[in-house]
Amino acid sequence: MKIWIVCTGEAEGIWPERCDGQGFEAAARRAVDTAPGERKEKPLDATERTVYFAPTAAARRTAELCVRGGERREEPLLAPVELRAFRDGGSAPVWLWREMAGIQRTLSSVRQPESRKAIAERAEKLFRHLDEEEKDCVLIADPILTVELLDRARVRSYTMARTGIFRYRPWERILVTRRDLHCGGCAHNCLLASPGCGVGRDKAARHSG
Repeated sequence: MKIWIVCTGEAEGIWPERCDGQGFEAAARRAVDTAPGERKEKPLDATERTVYFAPTAAARRTAELCVRGGERREEPLLAPVELRAFRDGGSAPVWLWREMAGIQRTLSSVRQPESRKAIAERAEKLFRHLDEEEKDCVLIADPILTVELLDRARVRSYTMARTGIFRYRPWERILVTRRDLHCGGCAHNCLLASPGCGVGRDKAARHSG
């Protein structure tokens, strides 16, 4: 089974450099309620795949821009992680509001609607469903939820290939595949569907036979 995860895109100009608590929460709501603009990247081909997306304008538009074809399904388990301010007043950089929201999730603060444990349980429930279906698919998920989805994938011994580095950001694409679909014979660890070396081609031939 192969799963593409696309981090939900964002419209430009959503986040100010600095804001107070109310401004941070307002920007967070705009980020999920506003449909982003056009993208230049080639869309993923989801022919004969299911495309799951969160029940938000941003996720729905991301699916339209980044994925071509496939059966579309709105999935509540992919709902974006809500961001709440760690205090009511006082101006601070947006990066600080984000970092503090993450710390509050880890500490299960009452200011955050979901703790990190609750988000992980939501990701686990979705992955159980995907494992039962055993079908290639595409998930449109916000970057915070993506972290938990990939953690669940690692537990299941999936392999991941990113288009970005460091922190997960809007528009990033991650290919998640079962380890047994890869060669494993060299550092490239190619998919057996498209081996790039002699070792991979030999293993692919034996795998198909």
